[in-house]
Parts: sequence; C-alpha cells; structure tokens
Amino acid sequence: MKKLKFLLFVLTIFFISCEKDKFEGPMLDNPNLEFAILEPLDILGSTDFSNNQNTYFKTSFSKQVDWKIKIKGLNSGSVKNISGKSDFIDQSNSLWDGSSTKIPFFIGEEDCLVELSFEIYDTIIETVINIQSPKLYDGANTILITDFENGFNPNFTGFFQAGCTKALSIGGGAGQGVNFLQQFGTCDWDWLIGYVDYYSTYWWNQDDLVNDPAEVYFNIMINGDSTISQTSNVPNSLFKLEFYEDENGDGYYDANTEDRYDYEFDVDWNGWKMMSICYNDVDKLVLATNGGDGVRNPSKISNVRTLLLANPDSGPAKADVDFLIWSIGSPILN
Repeated sequence: MKKLKFLLFVLTIFFISCEKDKFEGPMLDNPNLEFAILEPLDILGSTDFSNNQNTYFKTSFSKQVDWKIKIKGLNSGSVKNISGKSDFIDQSNSLWDGSSTKIPFFIGEEDCLVELSFEIYDTIIETVINIQSPKLYDGANTILITDFENGFNPNFTGFFQAGCTKALSIGGGAGQGVNFLQQFGTCDWDWLIGYVDYYSTYWWNQDDLVNDPAEVYFNIMINGDSTISQTSNVPNSLFKLEFYEDENGDGYYDANTEDRYDYEFDVDWNGWKMMSICYNDVDKLVLATNGGDGVRNPSKISNVRTLLLANPDSGPAKADVDFLIWSIGSPILN
C-alpha cells in the first residue's frame, strides 16, 4: 500500500510538471484570434540624422502579424520601408537612421508621411514625422568621387558626340542634393553617346581604397527612361563602367602594361536608381598588351570612366548620373 501511494504521488507530480510546460495564455499567431491594435503608434528618438541620431516606432497588437512601415518624403519623394512579423513594434525592429530604400535621398527639414499597414488586414495608420537634418552618406567607410553640389569639376574630362548632351542640372530633380549631370542624346553613326573620366586625383575625398576587391563597392545613381528600341526590342541605353588601374603608381595608366576592368548593364528603368557594384564582381578584364597582373587592385584605381552607349539604329539614349561614391564593406544602401 505504501508503495502504491508513493507511485501515485510521483505520477501526480509528473503530470503537474508537464502541465506547467504548456503555453499559458492565447497563441499570438492564432488565426482565429481577433486582430486589434493595443496601443497607438508612437515615434521616439531623434531625426537629427546628420549627427548620427536615430528614431524608431512603437506600438503593439493582439497577435503576430506581418506589418510594414512606409516613410515617404513629401518634398523629396524618397521612400524608406521597414517591415517585420511580430505582435509589437519597438526599437529592436524599427530603428531608422534616415536612410532610404528608394532614392532620391531624403532632404533636410522635410515632412514625411508615415504609413503603417498589414499584409492581411485593411487597417492603415498614418501620421507625419519631420526630418530635422538628413543622413550624410559621405562617412568613415566611404570615398566620395563627386555629388555635383559644387558644380562639375573641370578636371573630369570626357567626350560627347555632336548633338548629344552632357550638362549640369542645377536646382532640383537630383538623386541627391539639388545638382546632377544630365547625359542624353541620339547618335546614328556610332554606339558611343559620350563618356566622362573621373580621375582619382580630383575625387572629393582623397582617401585610399582598401585593396580587398570583395570589400569595395562602386555606387552611382542613374536616372533612366527605359526607352525600348523599335529595332532590337531591348533598352536603348547601355551603361558601361571602366576602371583603370595604375599598377606602378606613376600617376598614369598605360594600356601596354596595366590592367583595366569593365562592367556593362542596360538602363531599363524609369527614374533614379542606385547601382552598387562590388569590385570583385567586375568580371571583364581588359588585360594589358605586354603586362599587367590580372589581379583586381582597387587601391590602384586611378580613373573611373562612365560611358553612355546606344545602338545607332535604336534611337535616343538617356542616363543622367549623380552621387558617385565608393563604400567599404557593403553597398551604400544596405
């Protein structure tokens, strides 16, 4: 009898312990649980982004949901998207440093519309946030080539075909700031519309690039119009990047003894887009005639040439550019 009582006691303790391991309370991802917003959307922190400040959003829900915060600049048109799946939003999952998901960048002293929406619910919450100062992308891990805010540096030389345009646009419509370089035209006798050489001697920042090609990214804003050729059914505008390496450090690129790397892509979109290319992915090597080491050496780049090309039979080409900048470790919009 004593043994039986002891066994019953042990079994009772066992079942009680098992019961305590069970989840107590409603399952937050239960599809049958009614969705409700438990606290109003709040905005905390600072929007003084130029001084490396951050802001974040705070609210909570009755269950786990897929949510999205869209921040749109009312002047710039810039967009930042933040999303997640949870029953709350706070500093851990909504921190914003002033960066953009889609360019152009946000500008200073700008009101932004904030929209909180949900994947399977019609509820939308809207509010307004004011940016005190915009995020500065030219920081410790970047090397700015040019943003055209101080005009076009005349030391950046190049060539554009007769009847084609390379001109500084001042006063709005830029991908960053207020100035950008217009590039467009039609050439019925050659693929080349025009090119510009951005020599490293005249880059805005004179810091050296690290020599690990996997860590170095070239970033450029390009404004396209996605015009499709009537003859070839492909985008009219072809953009090419050429990176010239000064292997011996004499300040001059010699095609006979030094390497060049090329990268091409179609401009098949409308409006501004940030293109970010890892130097390790610049796959086309133009090997020197009598030398060169065939090794990507970003720290030896002496010139970046940007070229706008188009099939002579295609018609007009367009690819305005803005904010040419190197970033180390990740693309400029990460």
